[in-house]
Amino acid sequence: MEPEVTSGKDIKTLEAALQTLWEKARMVSESLVRLNETNAALRRRVAELEGDEGRLKEELSSRERELERLRQEALRLQSNGSDTLTKEEKEALKARIKDLIAKINSHL
Repeated sequence: MEPEVTSGKDIKTLEAALQTLWEKARMVSESLVRLNETNAALRRRVAELEGDEGRLKEELSSRERELERLRQEALRLQSNGSDTLTKEEKEALKARIKDLIAKINSHL
């Protein structure tokens, strides 16, 4: 068998096709690197936001417990029928409860 002789034109066409293929492969590789970097940045941001969410939920829970404690205290004092709180103390308690409600609502 004789080896097939390839013409110069065929070699040039093959080289051009290989060069085009190589450029496309390089572009795909660069795109993958960029996408991986973007993905990593987004994952970090998600983790950061999830951490913030956890802290805010804990803060909200703490404030809700404080609000409930203050409500129970107010109910207890009302049910005793005693006027152990002065008018100023009652107003301060109401203001504190309203403030806590506003803070809770601002986080919702």
